[in-house]
Amino acid sequence: MEERDRRAEILQAAQKVFSQYGYHQATIRAIVEEANCAAGTFYLYFASKEDCFLALMDKLYRNIMEQILGARRQVMKPADKLRQSFWAVVEGLSHDTELTSVVLVRAAGANPMFEERLWRVRDAFAEFIVEDLVESGLTPSRAAIGAHACVGALAETVGVWVRSSEPESALMAAFEEIEHIFWLGWGLSQSEGVESKGYGN
Repeated sequence: MEERDRRAEILQAAQKVFSQYGYHQATIRAIVEEANCAAGTFYLYFASKEDCFLALMDKLYRNIMEQILGARRQVMKPADKLRQSFWAVVEGLSHDTELTSVVLVRAAGANPMFEERLWRVRDAFAEFIVEDLVESGLTPSRAAIGAHACVGALAETVGVWVRSSEPESALMAAFEEIEHIFWLGWGLSQSEGVESKGYGN
């Protein structure tokens, strides 16, 4: 088995263990038992339980960024890029709900380093929103406020959903409502930039 495949298997096992027990209650022993490997094999790829959890956070980040960059290449207008980016994040978060739950729910309050990493992920997505909103006509200050508010709404909605027993359709409906609220507030239409409602003036 290739090293990359073995590492991926251990990460998948860790994801399951963290999802079941949370960060603090999860143990390396439980992870290696789930992965059917020796502890020494675990340490070939990860320095610690913390390092393994950070790798899961990076996995979700890469998944989302790949979705965003791929979606943005398909359109040219800023408003269209914004909408494509928004739904690319939705796709990235809903593709593997267990991973999303581990990163967005289990990481909260578990470790200051995890909190910092989560904010870096939020900031990365917010930068795309700010860029598109400024190109659509908002001032940088309004764009920054709106971008971080939107990202916060997305993260909170996902956090609530993964704790519930609601179907994925409920999450999609919530995202559609978030899109409607923010696009209305930004004065954005389907194919145009900011309308003349005073936003960005």
